[in-house]
Amino acid sequence: MSYGVELCPIQAWDLPTLRRWRNQDEIRLQMVDQTLISPRQQRQWFVSLCERADQQHWVLRCRGIRAGYVNLKGERSAPLQNQMVADAGLYLGNSAVRHPMLAIAAALSQLDQGFDRFNLGCIRTLVREDNRSALRLNEQLGYRQYGTEGGFLALELQPADYYAARERLRRFFR
Repeated sequence: MSYGVELCPIQAWDLPTLRRWRNQDEIRLQMVDQTLISPRQQRQWFVSLCERADQQHWVLRCRGIRAGYVNLKGERSAPLQNQMVADAGLYLGNSAVRHPMLAIAAALSQLDQGFDRFNLGCIRTLVREDNRSALRLNEQLGYRQYGTEGGFLALELQPADYYAARERLRRFFR
């Protein structure tokens, strides 16, 4: 546990809450795939996770309460460890523990996993061009824009940029 949050591997009992959050317009409409997902689709996705060494998916918990979802997905079909590029995604759900610093805590935990545990070469993410809060968050974390893709800004984070940003942000979690 760090930054007041914990990343826990997704369990079957997390699925209904994650699906409810994922299907809410405020979250779904920020994603590349904006379709509503059914319980069956989500179960199929969950079963497939057990066979994927190139990805990690977590439930974000704060004070023991589900607060969001976080993932890292390798660019290649190989174990996530030491991949040169991985994609990152996260969203926060409506929970009793939601607070202004929760997104930063979630992202710091995710990126620590990516760079410290999995030794990734860089982490990329896509953010809707009009999602100002996500763009501000990613800028604070050290991400830099490297392109655009159909209404999304393509952002990339190098380890050195992240570690410099993390040092500035850690003071909020002491």
